[in-house]
Amino acid sequence: MPRGTEVPITPGVLSWAVEESGYTDEQLAAYIGVSLDDLASWKRGDTKPTLTPLKKLATKLHRQFATFLLPAPPKQGALRVQFRSIGSQPPRGLSPMERRFLRRARRQQEIIGWLSQELNEPAPHLPRHSPSDSPTKAGAVIRDRLNIEFSQQTNWTSPSRAFDHWREAVGGIGVTVFVYSLGRDSCNGFSLWHERAPVIVVSSAWREEARIFTLFHELGHLLLRGSSACLERVGRLRNDPTERWCEQFSAAVLLPAGAIDEILQRIGSVGRVRELGVARTVARRARISLRAATLRLIELGRAGWDLYDDIPPVTDRKPEGGGGGGGRNRLVIKEDEFGSKAARFFVDAVRNDLLSRSQAVEYLDIPDAAFDDLASSLSSSR
Repeated sequence: MPRGTEVPITPGVLSWAVEESGYTDEQLAAYIGVSLDDLASWKRGDTKPTLTPLKKLATKLHRQFATFLLPAPPKQGALRVQFRSIGSQPPRGLSPMERRFLRRARRQQEIIGWLSQELNEPAPHLPRHSPSDSPTKAGAVIRDRLNIEFSQQTNWTSPSRAFDHWREAVGGIGVTVFVYSLGRDSCNGFSLWHERAPVIVVSSAWREEARIFTLFHELGHLLLRGSSACLERVGRLRNDPTERWCEQFSAAVLLPAGAIDEILQRIGSVGRVRELGVARTVARRARISLRAATLRLIELGRAGWDLYDDIPPVTDRKPEGGGGGGGRNRLVIKEDEFGSKAARFFVDAVRNDLLSRSQAVEYLDIPDAAFDDLASSLSSSR
């Protein structure tokens, strides 16, 4: 198709793709180098775009070029995710980055839900709660289901190993956990409820201790049967009982009451904890975030909210730069993103002739030659 030839797009599809993206018309027009009037004319159907600007638009919207040639927008529900802004942070809508990864997670959730049913996997049986229920009791029930002793938790050699163990345990109760590169300006994570394939997404922009807290915070939303995207926590949780419940639930799972008493006794801390240094020691020994440890101390009456207010807003963020990351090939990156639970579905689907190898490779976004390595790795870890 010559570059100057008009492309016969469907105006309704273009309007749908723009609306779903979260970008403004002004942002998109500037990016592809056309006027606002031109973009508006394409959306009305008065004129058609040529090949070059349409390719740029497809790239910016993360859509296949052929999408715009469909007769109508795909029949897919809207992104029904409640964005939760914490404390004094002003409310905002989902960013284009967040919308893109939400779409990715929902696509993956749909295929995993279908594969789960076809492979006769048992449906998850997560308890259902409401914000009026005790988050501490709910946390104790989940902790028991995860079957991880506190002595195991304290013996994990690093926060990254701790996250891997918690992620595997949460997968064992039927929840798929993805790790996405959402970036520093996006949410900590989000959850998508589904009867057969509940999903949690954790951002890789945060320290592993903070990822663990986010993992169980989002599990709390699933127990409340919600789909939510949550911002970084700053200050007290005054205005949102659902967020407060999920925070307390997360802290209760990660730090049982008996365990915190044991740690405080060992370090000789008596009475109320008034110094962040004590809370940091508790957090370090339990391989959890400072925020989780402080919340649990408050919940047990061992500290006050003034200690929580002293937590630096950036405490959960990775240090700037210096990450290295050399030597991580695409298979390793995708294994980190999908986790073993989701990856196993695709490997088992190929073995049971539900998907072709090429389809599984496409879904996993890995080289064909890496599929055998992935299958072997998953078999050895069973």
